[in-house]
Amino acid sequence: MQADRVFLKQDSGSIAKDVEDMPMYADSNWLTQVEYEWSLLARNDAKLNVQRFCRHVTTAYKAGFVPLESVATTANSLLISTLPGAPSSGRQLLEQIGVDRHPALRVVYALSLIAGTGGHVDVAQGHIILHDVLLDAETSDRLKGLATAALADSARLGRGGDIDLSVARQLYRQAFDLGIRGAAYNLGLYWEGRWGDAAPGDIVPDIAQAIQWYRRVASSDKRCDARLKILLTQPPA
Repeated sequence: MQADRVFLKQDSGSIAKDVEDMPMYADSNWLTQVEYEWSLLARNDAKLNVQRFCRHVTTAYKAGFVPLESVATTANSLLISTLPGAPSSGRQLLEQIGVDRHPALRVVYALSLIAGTGGHVDVAQGHIILHDVLLDAETSDRLKGLATAALADSARLGRGGDIDLSVARQLYRQAFDLGIRGAAYNLGLYWEGRWGDAAPGDIVPDIAQAIQWYRRVASSDKRCDARLKILLTQPPA
């Protein structure tokens, strides 16, 4: 599994047909087997034995075939999967590997706690973990961006505290600067006046601002492209 498949990137490699029903023996090619099972997870295929897959991922990690970034990706995909038992298995996988082993694991675990996927909800603890990740010198900009975007969501929704639109707007901007291009969509919606209110000192809607944010990522984000086309074809107020 490639290390860059982090957080919802579920593109699987080419899997030979002859491994489709391959049993998992001790001397099997761990990487090929885990890749095949990953492809089942990516397709939300009911043929996947979720518990066995998690055992294979754990064993492959211990054998040095699967990096921690890919374990985080796998756990995240399990947490958001609709396959029976997948979310709880994702939470268990994180806990078994140990969330403190890598910032990617900590971010996925924090998001799981905040959303309640795979187990109990603990928004406060999730926020603490995300803030700690932001202070960790070993955390990549991409992971910091994901953590920042999640905290922005909480500030916008009042998740775990009061709604603070000023903080939410600022954090989405920081997340965008850290490489989370999807934050532009939320900022565009804000300046369209679609958050339902405005931060102190801001006047919304401000369609010019919204257009600027959508334009930044319209070529790669279908949502922004759709909103941009609508705004550009609307007659002036």
